[in-house]
Amino acid sequence: MLTSGPLLLLMDYDGTLTPIVKRPEETILSADMRRHLLRLSKHYPMAIISGRALKDIRKLVGLRKIYYAGNHGLEICGPSLRLVRPEAEKVASTISEICDNLKVKLGHIEGVIVEDKGLTASIHHRLVAPGKLGELKRIFAETARPHLRAGRIKIARGKKVLEIRPNINWDKGKAVLWIIEALKPKGEALPIYLGDDETDEDAFRALRGKGMTILVSKTPIKSNAEYFLRDVDEVKVFLKKLIPN
Repeated sequence: MLTSGPLLLLMDYDGTLTPIVKRPEETILSADMRRHLLRLSKHYPMAIISGRALKDIRKLVGLRKIYYAGNHGLEICGPSLRLVRPEAEKVASTISEICDNLKVKLGHIEGVIVEDKGLTASIHHRLVAPGKLGELKRIFAETARPHLRAGRIKIARGKKVLEIRPNINWDKGKAVLWIIEALKPKGEALPIYLGDDETDEDAFRALRGKGMTILVSKTPIKSNAEYFLRDVDEVKVFLKKLIPN
């Protein structure tokens, strides 16, 4: 066991608990990883913070009595907790409209996946031929530009993905701090955050000096995280060490 103190486990999903795959719908939590999470959830509060829609991440993980944050923390649920950012709900129809337009305009580019997640959207280009990326990004920029100028949305980038989000001051870092504050009556705990993507940097910054931050990356890169693990297998080993005997 790594520590005997109380912990609060906060983890990204894709690329952290599961390997990155070509299509988002192909991501499956391994039986070993689910078993480790289940055992840990019996000892420590746990939250999964994902860019996926809340209903999707809850279904993928499938554990009860833990906390889930979907759409980069714009929607959160768990035992006695519920949050949906109302400012984000107001922009949902705009994001849906952008997705509909992109599906038409990008329909001729093989491999592109336009994912409408309700409060945010992801345009996945992992399967797009390199020679088509320039055209894809040009069409994306042209379609998003009027809504950017109107201040309704903002754009973020991750691993082989373009993100459309409501233009509000909220991210994984603020969501993590909200969860920690909400759970405070249940006892102080050391937050441990594990993530692999650019969106997790917000959480790493938010927890600087307040907890343990761990980047999952095959190669060393510049990050706000204090510690590093190379891949999902090393995450599994780390989590197993946290399980009390």
